[in-house]
Amino acid sequence: MGDLHGLAQQVSCNEPQNVAAERALLGAILTNGKRVIPMVEEYLRPEHFYDQLNGIIYSAALRMFAQGVEPDPILILDRIGGDGVLVGQETRHYVGQLLMALVGIHNAGDYGRAIFDAWTRRELRTVCVDVARLCLNPTGQTGEDLVEQMEAGLLDIAHNMRESLPNVTITEAVREAIACGRENVTRGSALAGLSWGYPGMDRMTGGLLDEALYVIGARPAMGKTAFALGIATRVAAAGQRVLFWSGEMAARQIGARAGAAYAGLSTLSVFAGRRYDIPEDIETGLRPELEKWQWDALEEGERATEEVPLELDTRSGLTVAGLRSRARRMKRSKRGLGLIVLDYVGLMHGSDAARRRGRYEEMSEISAGLKSLAKELGIPIIALAQLNREVEKREDKRPTEADLRDSGGLEQDADLVAFLYRDHYYLKKEASGDGLQKREKETSEQYANRCSEFEFRMSESVGKAQVLIRKNRHGGTGAVRMRFDDDSTWFRDEREDPRSPAWVCQASPS
Repeated sequence: MGDLHGLAQQVSCNEPQNVAAERALLGAILTNGKRVIPMVEEYLRPEHFYDQLNGIIYSAALRMFAQGVEPDPILILDRIGGDGVLVGQETRHYVGQLLMALVGIHNAGDYGRAIFDAWTRRELRTVCVDVARLCLNPTGQTGEDLVEQMEAGLLDIAHNMRESLPNVTITEAVREAIACGRENVTRGSALAGLSWGYPGMDRMTGGLLDEALYVIGARPAMGKTAFALGIATRVAAAGQRVLFWSGEMAARQIGARAGAAYAGLSTLSVFAGRRYDIPEDIETGLRPELEKWQWDALEEGERATEEVPLELDTRSGLTVAGLRSRARRMKRSKRGLGLIVLDYVGLMHGSDAARRRGRYEEMSEISAGLKSLAKELGIPIIALAQLNREVEKREDKRPTEADLRDSGGLEQDADLVAFLYRDHYYLKKEASGDGLQKREKETSEQYANRCSEFEFRMSESVGKAQVLIRKNRHGGTGAVRMRFDDDSTWFRDEREDPRSPAWVCQASPS
């Protein structure tokens, strides 16, 4: 413990700093602020200065510049007052010294970057020392908690560092986009990004684009998990390593869905080992055991997953920092990482500070963090979202963007917002309730016609689903028709043969 205390004292006495660069930059600002401030104002903030007075002077200069006032020494002194801040030295005398510290206006950008670099090093030091203290004196945190705290601190620093990135000209941006298109053609791909695994989705969106956040919303029982697992499995089967997080299902439950889909069985059959495609035995009340060919089909599905680089994360209360830690390690590995699927975002946790401000603020923080993570890793992220109950109160149950409003900034941050809708689900609910009761003032003929029309809609809706794309930054909106198997809880493309394999491996993982 004494060694750690000594280390903390030593680090405190030798904090990363560059006061000479701070003084040189301020001298340049006081000499020609209108030329110098635009070089650094985008990323350099007053709190980045090591010397408190230097930060105060820089802050005053920024405010004056924003008001169109040249920040010369006299006006700066009027703004900050003449009180001595440095020990044994008056502020007025110090401002005069800053003018003497000027080395050259052309070097002002270098001074700003040196100040920012010193601040970055101080922040890194703070994060490391704080975690080092907790390693020796844990206050209930596990090792994993400390790793997440370290990752969260590094993420905050990384966000600030990205603010210092230079602008890109439109010419450079167009050149980069054209190069991306040429590379895509060379690879022989007809899509702008990864295939969803469903041709209808590919035609509407052009594929899953790098750095994009995709939000798929639905009410319970619409098949969110089934759709997400279908995408994750098929993308992985195409050779991309995929991370699938589930906040409400155990790994074996997810595995049961995949196995059932491949074998064409009910998910319950996998766990029970019995057939759910035929009625129970009248005498015993039990369902027959699975036949040998059905067990063989399940085992074949198990073998088929050996070529699918899909990894499951079932930690509860996942944070963006925790996700980022695992995803970065996967991305850096030899096999890489092509896609993240989150089921579902409402079960993720934000920071303690955001949580205290309310659920909306917590979700907004999570949403912004996911968008930032997608850009950092250069991969698409699919986040499932559960919609509010307002959908159930409307006659038309098709979801809209308004049903996401309780989910923080998801709608704003997402590059694509889509909703799952199955008419058959609501028609079954209506049939089991009082929806088909004879209405007041309704004639017998009208009632018969209504029942006939309902029965037709019911029969027509069996096994059908839609993905309603309501927002798409990179393409059009509309409906993608899908097929859904209630027993195996598996989605297929509208034109897909229902007897075909649930997925087909196109490339083995490297």
